[in-house]
Amino acid sequence: MKRGNLMNFRYKLMQFMSGRYGIDQLFYLLFGVSTVLSLINCFVPWLAVKVIVQLLIYVIMGFAFYRVLSRNVWARSRENQLLAKFITQIKKQKNIRRQRKADYTHIYKKCPRCHAVLRLPRRKGKHTTVCPKCSKEFKVHVFKA
Repeated sequence: MKRGNLMNFRYKLMQFMSGRYGIDQLFYLLFGVSTVLSLINCFVPWLAVKVIVQLLIYVIMGFAFYRVLSRNVWARSRENQLLAKFITQIKKQKNIRRQRKADYTHIYKKCPRCHAVLRLPRRKGKHTTVCPKCSKEFKVHVFKA
């Protein structure tokens, strides 16, 4: 391909994509899911399951490319923000679990009434504690000291 033809193709592609949403994190996620499903589909021995999984792959990829070519930038941006919010929540929960697991001197229990998380000292045995938020008294059983 000559350099002039390549530049002409690039210009036409840029002109076509002008005003369209383009590629974002949700596209990469959908593309990754469809790739994993394709790999799984290679090892499925039943024809009926293969057909269903292949149709699912086509639907996911179709939706991914629909999003890329969409001119409704606001709606696609909102979808990507929801994904980012979901990923942030998952990371936050992971960090909280890691911090609680690393805390050897305390245990964490939820109040049965208000569901507040209480940080209690780790002392082996059965104990009674009072929730500072709702004043509910409840029993806590600690297995390991």
